[in-house]
Amino acid sequence: MEPHSAPGATGQSPTLTRQQLLELQLDDVQRVAHVGIWELQPGSGKLVWSDETFRILGVDRTCFDSGLDTYLSVVHPEDRDKVRALLDQARHAPFQPVLEHRVIRPDGEIRHVFVRGYPFRHADGSLAVSGTVQDITEMKHSSEALQAKSLQLLSTLESMAEAFYTLDKDWRFTYINHEAERMLQHPREALLGKVVWDAFGDLRGTRFESEFRQAMATGRPASFEALYVPFNSWKELRLFPSAEGLAVYFTDISERKRLEEVERENAERFRVVAMATTDIIWDWDPRVDRLWWNEGIESAFGYSPEEFNEGINAWSSRIHPDERERVAEGLYRAVETLQEHWRDEYRFQRKDGSWAQVRDHGILVRDDGKVLRVIGSVVDVTAQKQAELDQLQAEARYRLQASLLDKAHDAISVSDVDGRITYWNRGAQRLFGWTVDEAMGKTRAELLIVSVQEFLDAQDTVVRQGDWTGELRKWRKDGRSVTVECHMTLVRDDDGRPQAVLAIDTDITQRKQAEGEILSLAFFDPLTRLPNRRLLLDRLRHGLATCRRTGHLCALLFLDLDNFKSLNDTLGHDKGDMLLEQVAQRLTAQVPRGSDTVARHGGDEFVIVLEELSDQPHEAAAQAELVAEKILAVFNAPFQLECHQHHTTPSIGVALYDKHMSHVDELLKRADLAMYQAKAAGRNTIRFFDHEMQTVINRRVALEADMRHGLKHQEFCLLYQRQTDVDGHTIGAEALVRWSHPRHKLVSPGLFIPLAEETGLIMQLGQWVLESACKQLVAWASDPATAHLTVAVNVSARQFRQPAFVAQVLEVLERTGANPNRLKLELTESLLLANVEHTIDNMNMLKAKGIGFALDDFGTGYSSLAYLKRLPLDQLKIDQSFVRDVLTDPNDAAIARTILGLGHTLGLDVIAEGVETESQRDFLAAHGCRAYQGYFFGRPVEAAQFRGS
Repeated sequence: MEPHSAPGATGQSPTLTRQQLLELQLDDVQRVAHVGIWELQPGSGKLVWSDETFRILGVDRTCFDSGLDTYLSVVHPEDRDKVRALLDQARHAPFQPVLEHRVIRPDGEIRHVFVRGYPFRHADGSLAVSGTVQDITEMKHSSEALQAKSLQLLSTLESMAEAFYTLDKDWRFTYINHEAERMLQHPREALLGKVVWDAFGDLRGTRFESEFRQAMATGRPASFEALYVPFNSWKELRLFPSAEGLAVYFTDISERKRLEEVERENAERFRVVAMATTDIIWDWDPRVDRLWWNEGIESAFGYSPEEFNEGINAWSSRIHPDERERVAEGLYRAVETLQEHWRDEYRFQRKDGSWAQVRDHGILVRDDGKVLRVIGSVVDVTAQKQAELDQLQAEARYRLQASLLDKAHDAISVSDVDGRITYWNRGAQRLFGWTVDEAMGKTRAELLIVSVQEFLDAQDTVVRQGDWTGELRKWRKDGRSVTVECHMTLVRDDDGRPQAVLAIDTDITQRKQAEGEILSLAFFDPLTRLPNRRLLLDRLRHGLATCRRTGHLCALLFLDLDNFKSLNDTLGHDKGDMLLEQVAQRLTAQVPRGSDTVARHGGDEFVIVLEELSDQPHEAAAQAELVAEKILAVFNAPFQLECHQHHTTPSIGVALYDKHMSHVDELLKRADLAMYQAKAAGRNTIRFFDHEMQTVINRRVALEADMRHGLKHQEFCLLYQRQTDVDGHTIGAEALVRWSHPRHKLVSPGLFIPLAEETGLIMQLGQWVLESACKQLVAWASDPATAHLTVAVNVSARQFRQPAFVAQVLEVLERTGANPNRLKLELTESLLLANVEHTIDNMNMLKAKGIGFALDDFGTGYSSLAYLKRLPLDQLKIDQSFVRDVLTDPNDAAIARTILGLGHTLGLDVIAEGVETESQRDFLAAHGCRAYQGYFFGRPVEAAQFRGS
């Protein structure tokens, strides 16, 4: 259709014909409805479009030649064949074409259109087809989104742990999820479309039917519990009526109902037992301070149960004043400290004013740690206590009358000439375990003696010489032997004939054990039973002497377990000790020669001394290497640490020594250096001592000395790197320590910080960094342009774990006047590998003062996510190792997204460090990152330059 112009001259009202008016109105309707009109003349193949059709298809009127090929050129290539076929059909036979297809506008945008046509004849009888074209792109997209949400809702309903189904207004099942299908014990295909009362006829006339119908009728939600008899199970239902029908959620609560019934029966049983027994039973509910006593309180102490209506105070007020506070505090302590039982003895006042000694026992009934009831019983033990007192007094009188021999600490016994025991003191009973009745009449040989021949020899000496003193082993009643120092004396009668033998036995077992333990502790490792360092040095000196005497070389193998600390940190020190024991066994098996020594040098270090090797250095080295390779081989098999299989490897350093070496300490140092060279070479390998190693160690020692000098003479400085938000505003800075060495200029932090960790200088360095950063916070606080900034300070694990760390931080804040809310401490995941509870306590104490926390290098360590939610963190830092390749490595991208998602879930800020390009920033921002740090925003600079950056 062609556009129309309104006729009429300027200044005159236009006059339209009826046909023109209808055409203008039709054009307005098309624009409002976004529906275009088209007409196809089959004979000529000419195609006519309205203005709205041109707008929908995005075609310029001046480029349209009314041909079908022009129309087909804007049709999407994948839809072109079906459109061409429909047009060909419309040209040869009259029918109503209906078609949905896509078009590509000149600007490349793809739109969905719906085309409908109607055949008709012109006045001259020629056939034509006319119709409409409508843009349905938005409708299409809305439909797809709605379908996706429907699928998502369906997936959620299917994954619910709670049973769920829906009914329409005619009580027919319209949806049943998987859990409902299981609980109803019918496949959903058999229920969908059926009336609930027909499918489950047992529901008619029950509470289920009445509640369902009432909810549907009133339109109000409802919930109830009822027993479904056919399944013999209790159900809890929640009903939600709507315009479509009724949504039903239900769960099986049979087990809960069973437990409630058991609890009711137990309560009734307790009441009956308490009423029937003559014992004194009490029941205290601390939540409402209600104390109940059975009738036993009246028969025992004269009180009626009603006299204790005042609760626990009515009981405690009748306890003797000297014991009242102790007893009451003990009961409350049991309530507060999760104890299951409370016991005490005290004096309780009867109604007549007299005092009874009672023994009280209470059982604390808890639910999730909270005390619900304390049920107990009281026993009057006054008569028993009096009897015990009488017995003690009688025993005291007996002890006073006992003989001096019976008071002796040593075991004293007397036997007749036949060896039968006639006297047995308490010391003998304590030492050997047999009572007087058990020992009397027995012979020493059958009761006590371990080595009969030794005893007979001693007995002969007593008969010949009159006495004998020596060490004997004797049996105890429990089957163990005890070493005693025995002194036997012959007792004669008035005629000088042998009458008895007096034996005094002194237990020297502990003395013998102590002597053995002293010897063992002096020379052997208590865990592995291998020679310790002291005995090792003695063996080394012996080997050196042998080497000088014979000319044969010796070798020292210094072995260190790789990654032993990780085992202790993950599985615990008990598993580490177990591994050391098994390593000692394997090493001993590989060094069977009696002349060689396997020793534990300390920690996870072992030393093997190989003596009497070849007198030729190359042959001796080959022999030592062969032993070292055998040791590496036996480590291929895993170690069984209870239920854990653990693989570990050793790093072995080897040093040869000959008759020209003067000190064993030098030998140990050489082997130790070789071992560290083995670790540097990748671990699980062997290295022989090389003099170049000493040069490296000397450099390290020199650097340590320089670092101590640098700390003393203020050679360190702080640089600050910007931290920005998503809008590019500076929100803070990270303080980075740098060392300007007077000779070596700038020393890399990667070199001096690990050295500071190893040597302990990190404590002094970390304290200086913290204090300098706090002073900078105070300086920035005076300038409105920087007053809002926070400063992040890195804290090492060793620094954080020192006992006085919290006090040191608070002291620095107080001394400098820095705002704790502007200070943020960055911790690494290595802090979480040991003593997590101590770490959390320290963080909470600092957090209470306003100090913030960030977890640095998140995702690169071994921390447990179970602890992450307990840490009072404010921020997670995405490590630069993930940010660097976030655009090229799918794994790094996935890790970055995961950290962002985890931070948002836990309510933590997330900052990405190492951002160097705009593309990295855009990727992180697209996935929810709102804070950044890196060279893209600025390099670390001094504080003065930071103000202007």
